[in-house]
Amino acid sequence: MTYDLSHTQAASTQGGHDQHKSPFSSLRLAQNFGESLGVKKVLSTVQVGKPGKDRFFRAHKSPDMVFPAMLLENKATSEVYLVSAPIAGILGNLVRPVELNAAIDRQGNPFLIPVPLPDQNGNRNHWHQSLAEAVIRSQDTWIRITANKAVGGYDIFEASAKLPEPIWPTESMDSLLDVAFRGRVLDVPNHPVVIDLLGGI
Repeated sequence: MTYDLSHTQAASTQGGHDQHKSPFSSLRLAQNFGESLGVKKVLSTVQVGKPGKDRFFRAHKSPDMVFPAMLLENKATSEVYLVSAPIAGILGNLVRPVELNAAIDRQGNPFLIPVPLPDQNGNRNHWHQSLAEAVIRSQDTWIRITANKAVGGYDIFEASAKLPEPIWPTESMDSLLDVAFRGRVLDVPNHPVVIDLLGGI
């Protein structure tokens, strides 16, 4: 397609400079072009873990966006598995009970923060307690956290500027879990990961 530019004329003259209207103005792509095309971002990745020390985040306020679960963290492969109650009984102290909290960073990426639950006596170590407090604080304000080994917990830093409220994805907690743990659910005893952890062949 070609455009005839010969018809473009000066609309006005100011300060000795001709003001022209570009014949391409109507072809300029708007910043929200995705909305006009009916495009929706597909949720393909949901990370599970604590946010990095330079990552500001917010946690969702709704109780529906918190999921208690048993997790297995394979440090050798850096993979996290969701474990059913029967398999957790088999694996014993290789798994731990947590609350998965839906969170989001400033780039709009949702992720899940696992906060270890108190033990049978209702106790948490200081690391876990400070993480739980940080998640609660992040429900109302943008924060980032940094590990402080000297005190055995996390330092909390609030954003100095008044940042806009997060735009949460429309997906439910079940949808976030489905993406986060796709192919990483241990619910049968003959799962290769379970067999390997039990020293089987």
